[in-house]
Amino acid sequence: MPLINPSELRRLVAALDALEGSPGSEETLRRREDLHYTLCVSMGIREPAQAVEQARRLLAPGRDSLSAAA
Repeated sequence: MPLINPSELRRLVAALDALEGSPGSEETLRRREDLHYTLCVSMGIREPAQAVEQARRLLAPGRDSLSAAA
């Protein structure tokens, strides 16, 4: 698994969450695609939904390894 910077991972997930419910403009769709790509690379997973799910799992409050590192 690639090295993960917890604060950067939080920033990526927060940016993706901020786009939730936004109008589907071309700019918004492109930004969402870019965030999914970056999360896929960060997580070492090809499927965007799985990468987001893995990122959320790693950032979950009960995860000491990433929570303490931030």
